[in-house]
Amino acid sequence: AYSSILDTHMKRLRKASAVAASSHTVHTAVGVSSSQNNDSKGTKRARVEKNSGAFRFWHDERRFKGGADRCLVQQALFEAGGVRTGGYPKAAPVPGPLGFQRHGDWDMLWSPARSALKAMPLLKAGQLISAVPGMYCLTKKRRLSTTLAAAYGDEAWQLVPQSYSLPAELQEWKQWLQQQEAHGVDPGPWMLKTAQHLGKGLVLLPGQQAYQAAVTPRLPSAKPFVLAQRYVSNPLLINDCKFGIRLWLLITGVDPCTAYLHTQGLVLFSTDSYDLGSLSDDEGAAGRGHITNYAQNVGGTVWNLVMLKQHLGADVYKRLWNKLVSSAAHVACAAMGEVRQEHAAGRVPPNSTFELLGLDYLVDEDMHPWLLEVNGTPSLAVDHGDAPVEQLIHDTKNAMVQDMVNILNCSRRFLARYGQVKAGSKLPAPQAAAVRATLTRNDEASIRRRVEFELKHRGGFLPLMGHYPVLKYAGGVSSSTGIQQQGSDAGNNAEQEPPDAGQQIVASSVSSSVADVNGSGQPGSGPAFSERDKRLFVYMQSWWSKQRKLLALRRKVAKQQAQQEATTGEAAPAEQMQQDTVVLDQTPVAA
Repeated sequence: AYSSILDTHMKRLRKASAVAASSHTVHTAVGVSSSQNNDSKGTKRARVEKNSGAFRFWHDERRFKGGADRCLVQQALFEAGGVRTGGYPKAAPVPGPLGFQRHGDWDMLWSPARSALKAMPLLKAGQLISAVPGMYCLTKKRRLSTTLAAAYGDEAWQLVPQSYSLPAELQEWKQWLQQQEAHGVDPGPWMLKTAQHLGKGLVLLPGQQAYQAAVTPRLPSAKPFVLAQRYVSNPLLINDCKFGIRLWLLITGVDPCTAYLHTQGLVLFSTDSYDLGSLSDDEGAAGRGHITNYAQNVGGTVWNLVMLKQHLGADVYKRLWNKLVSSAAHVACAAMGEVRQEHAAGRVPPNSTFELLGLDYLVDEDMHPWLLEVNGTPSLAVDHGDAPVEQLIHDTKNAMVQDMVNILNCSRRFLARYGQVKAGSKLPAPQAAAVRATLTRNDEASIRRRVEFELKHRGGFLPLMGHYPVLKYAGGVSSSTGIQQQGSDAGNNAEQEPPDAGQQIVASSVSSSVADVNGSGQPGSGPAFSERDKRLFVYMQSWWSKQRKLLALRRKVAKQQAQQEATTGEAAPAEQMQQDTVVLDQTPVAA
């Protein structure tokens, strides 16, 4: 009886998927029989559109906030040619299977990392899941600080506020507090965090009181504290309110590490004014004026980054953005050692994982961004009581999601699974087998083609590979990589323009202007850069150089056109004046 119920609702889901996709041009996935659409009214349409789709995707709707009808990712996948083949709707009377339980029914699995990773043991070449094994070293609250400290030593406390994993580092925290007391230094407030999400379980107390709360046994109904984090008590305020910045980091490859930071983001404000004299509410939780999580400030003020730039001014925002880019690059490559170990241990097929991460930053009065958390399943829901604000949230998130689907090449990357080079085309068996064989390739040429595609179709995603601290932590590498020796400042002074401009920085180090870093003084071992990382860094150096020259030529052409139009009253002939720009744009990037 249970199996019958499952089959009945799966048929309804497939039918609903076909209806939802009818507004697009794709209905049936490559290599998938159209029998599931073989109803009396749809037989002719199914026969015409058989094998016209690009890929099958499974959406674990029950694992996400909100319904599928407003899911931005599902909409983008439909538009890319996808057909939803599974994932029970929330309204179904039975939970139904998850994607990892039906691994043969999809090419792409869109599911939170916790459930997506369960598909790893049976993952086939050419499939794609929305989780990167090993990324828990960043997304788990107690692991983020230890991962960064292992890579960068005390420089990690210039990326994140000084933190101690609980209960493992209780003794180290106690010793630090005692040292501050011995020197007559106020340790300041500390934020205690549980493993809960959405801003829940936060307690803000002065140093010694925070330590006592951490060592005191909690009630069985209360979640244990997993992290003690030094509170940034001098946040930058706007209209007397604290705010946080949500950015999106996309990991598309592991070796080499290919990571992209989207140039759009959201600025989330607390609904209450900031008051350092009032740390907690009546129930002992952190006061609302100290929390910027959107879930704790529903209906509050929300900006996009353009609005923040207008408030701060272009120059100030430019410096802040430079620091955000550098921080995100350091965070991404700090995880690569553990990520590669997990991939090797699980024998993960090449190019079969990606993950979208949410980076939560707080900016202090000195315009220094502090990374507070890395979210493994960032909310893509669009919900606000004010219609214009809701539209702003939708436009910002939707632009990022559309760019993510494009950079992943969802419309074409799965064709090789079916031995095809374009949707609907059947090749002879030997040629089809040769096409499928490309799925397991991970050579330099394949990697170069993938990276070049991502760079051309990145949309608003800024590639971080040229921002990795390779020069600082890979000194003395072999000359075959072409990397300059540690200490060279070549290319480090270029600056990153705000999102609406094209000039990019090449490589930057973590800001060293942060004072009062209290640590052991031990250096980190540095990120686990592979030889492919180093070669990609060199490639990106050349790529950035080409982009700067191309941008300069485009600006020159625009200026010449404006001058000629002002002088003669006629527009300049675009074909003639843009000839040099086209030539440069088609010039290959040096390896």
